[in-house]
Amino acid sequence: MASKPWPSLAALQLARAYDSLVELVRHPARDQPDAVSAALARFLVVRASGYVEQVAAEACRAFLESKTYVPQSRAFAVSWFRYGVNPTPDNLLELVNRFDGGWGKELAAFLNADDELLLRELSFLVDRRNKIAHGASEGIGAAKALELSGHARTIGDWFLSRFDPR
Repeated sequence: MASKPWPSLAALQLARAYDSLVELVRHPARDQPDAVSAALARFLVVRASGYVEQVAAEACRAFLESKTYVPQSRAFAVSWFRYGVNPTPDNLLELVNRFDGGWGKELAAFLNADDELLLRELSFLVDRRNKIAHGASEGIGAAKALELSGHARTIGDWFLSRFDPR
């Protein structure tokens, strides 16, 4: 079986679209109204959470497609990853542990490094995403949205590296 390029086209497209939004928030137009900047920051929080969710799902799908050799088994396994999981730390740890307990320990150590920085920021990201989605006050500005987007990218990169299907 020939190895497909990695990251996949789907993962690259997710990253490009995500990076475009990050740049819109990082470098707003001079005449951009504050309300538009605030809305873009909130949208970035939603997209950052979605980025983690979708990259984790894409990495899992690609890994399963590559490592499952019986067509029926591959179809069954991949069908479970049509949608990502809500990217809370607990959900991501549960997902990764279902593949390999050692990988779960790696992810836990990764999230818990630097006084649990990524664990706390991912939890905060998902909490703010939920508040934004439900119309509640969330208190997110461009600086925090950009900080969270960087953490989301770091977590996504972990999945792309750990689940490299080649």
